Amino acid sequence: MSNILEILNERAKELRCLDAMEELLKDKYATPGLIFTQLLDIIPGGWQHSTICEVRIIYQNMEYKRSDFEETEWMQFADLIIDNNISGKIQVYYTQFIKNHHNESQFIPEEQKLLNAIANRLGKYLFYQKLEKTIKLLNSPLENDKDKSNLNMILGPNSDEHWKWRYEMAEKVAKKIDLKRFGVKAIYLIGSTKNADAGPASDIDLMLHLESQEMKKSELIAWMEGWSLCLAEINFIKTGYMVNEGLIDLHLITDQDIEQNDSFASMIGSVNNSARLLRN
Repeated sequence: MSNILEILNERAKELRCLDAMEELLKDKYATPGLIFTQLLDIIPGGWQHSTICEVRIIYQNMEYKRSDFEETEWMQFADLIIDNNISGKIQVYYTQFIKNHHNESQFIPEEQKLLNAIANRLGKYLFYQKLEKTIKLLNSPLENDKDKSNLNMILGPNSDEHWKWRYEMAEKVAKKIDLKRFGVKAIYLIGSTKNADAGPASDIDLMLHLESQEMKKSELIAWMEGWSLCLAEINFIKTGYMVNEGLIDLHLITDQDIEQNDSFASMIGSVNNSARLLRN
């Protein structure tokens, strides 16, 4: 019975946190800065250990945090996505170690779901604010270059959500791979993700420098294929675009390829289209 009450109490805290945010967002005249500042106090209330919970919100290169904010290694985050652009992040920290859960995290899965819900709701709110400003400017005469500049700023650039997510996934794969086990000397990112112009149907081009083409090659390809298919499924859920062959396009090179400056190996140290080193 006590366990059930504890679970219900945690769900009640989450609902109170979301309700408090909804009340805050009802104010049509509140500036993003004011909203972020008040969310610093609202968000911790939804977490298990509220008294040791800190929040930092990053939005358009501005940081919002308490004066006594303490950054630690125990952090989770969610992106603020506005008009298909990652405009910032909400980061939640615990200031001291509690315990590791089954997923090797300080945080329980419900807390990440709550953070995702908060970021999603806040992103939609900021998007509608941005849209209202855009419509207002469109209905007003653009008298000078400053007005035109403001309009371009409000409408925003092309989507960067897709390439940024792919870049983060490439970094995660590079971090997880056992270099010694598979005989990998270095991992590079190339293609549209590296060039920051990947779309919802783009793959992730990874180039791996191997000690030998034959050294555990089949095992490495199988390991990468698992990641590739999983990422393709996540991409389908996020965008509706299915990449049947998997999301990772794998390119394997050796010392000989680099010495002969062959194919993709020529991109290492290239002046015009250099491969980006992720790990070595």
